[in-house]
Parts: sequence; C-alpha cells; structure tokens
Amino acid sequence: MKHFFPLLSLLLITGLAAHGQGGGAPVGWLKLSADLPLRNHWSLYSEVESRQGNAQLMAQQLGRVGLRLHVAPSFSLTTGYVLAANDCGPTNALKAPEHRFYQEVMLADVSGPVRASHRLRAEERWLRPSPEAAFRFAPRLRYQLRLVVPLHAGSLLPVGSLYAVAADELFAGLGARNGRSFMEENRLSAGLGYRASRRTTVEMAYLHQSQNGTAGYSLARNAVQLSVAVATPSHVALVRR
Repeated sequence: MKHFFPLLSLLLITGLAAHGQGGGAPVGWLKLSADLPLRNHWSLYSEVESRQGNAQLMAQQLGRVGLRLHVAPSFSLTTGYVLAANDCGPTNALKAPEHRFYQEVMLADVSGPVRASHRLRAEERWLRPSPEAAFRFAPRLRYQLRLVVPLHAGSLLPVGSLYAVAADELFAGLGARNGRSFMEENRLSAGLGYRASRRTTVEMAYLHQSQNGTAGYSLARNAVQLSVAVATPSHVALVRR
C-alpha cells in the first residue's frame, strides 16, 4: 500500500504525456510564489513565472501581486494585479504587454486523506496581439480543482515528506467570441511535491495545456513545471496555490 500513491502519480504523469503528444516535446515552466502574513487576517501574495513556448503556443513571463483575506482557516478571498509579457512570434524578439486585474475565492477541504482545494478566479484582461496594436478587453473565468495526497503514514505532512499532487483548471471566455469556443483553455497536471521546511514546498509536475482556436482548431503544449512556494505554516498550506 505504501507504493500505491507513487505508482498512481507515475501513471498520471505517463498518461498526461501520452494525452498531450500534439504539444510536442515538453518545455519548462518555472514558478516562484510567496504568501506572507500581514496584520490580522491579511496576507500579501506574490508570484513570478516564466513559461517557455513551443511551435504552437508562445512563451510568457508573468508577475502577480495580490492582497488576501483569510476569512477562515480553509476559506480565503484575494484581489490583485498581473503584468505579463507575451512573445509575438518565433521570429519576433518583441513582447506584447498584458494587464490583468483579478478576484479570487478559494475553499479548501483537509478533513480526509486527500486534501482538496477549489479556486474560482475572475480576470479582467487587456491584451495586445502585437506591441503596436490597441489593447483589447477579454474577461474570463477560471476554475481549478487541486488534490494533494500525503505520502506519509497517518496522512501527515512533516518537514522532509513527499506528497502527490494533481490539478485540473478550466478557462471560460466571457468577451467577444469571434468564432472561438466558450471553453478557451484547459490545464491538466500531476506530479510530486516535497515539504522542504515549515514554510517552503517544492513541486515538479507534468502539465498539458490545450487552447481552443477558431473553427475547432486546438493548440497544445506539454510542460515540466517546477514550483517553489513559501507560505505561513497552517493545515491548508500545501493546497493554497
């Protein structure tokens, strides 16, 4: 039984790789995040992320900052701002800026052996297809289900322990469709995490990203994602991502 969850994680990762063959060889994503306490029930969330591109989906660099209210140990509200830089094309060294404001609701359940979190995020985005073009307003909704399974006796997560993680996130566009599907994107991932200290966790996951284009055309990318997170220790720290 002790080898069941590592084997399950390996099977999930292998399945993702087979499912995402249309995205070509995997590229690398790096994510660094911190959730630092402020006064009372408030914390400051910050994040930087670098995403490599492939032949279908371009590279992106992203920075996020948010103010988070911890209403209860397993319930939080967040609002913030994102600045992103999107590659304009494989032969163009210029990057197009993207501005976002976002609002987020997160609910966690740690009552059982599988720790689950639900995240609903609304984004108001202003995009440019190229640096010279005018900004276009493109709001959307995102829902993520994230599961964490401790690989330690008693379903505990002491320092130095491993855990399995799996997540799926759906993106729904709310703006003008222009022949595009309402469901814009899906990100499916699975991997392993390590609790390096009371505050720090490190995760490596295989991620398959697919986007729906016009006339049913699908864009895809496979990525190996490395995430390093710092958060105030709590019983839901490992699902608060």
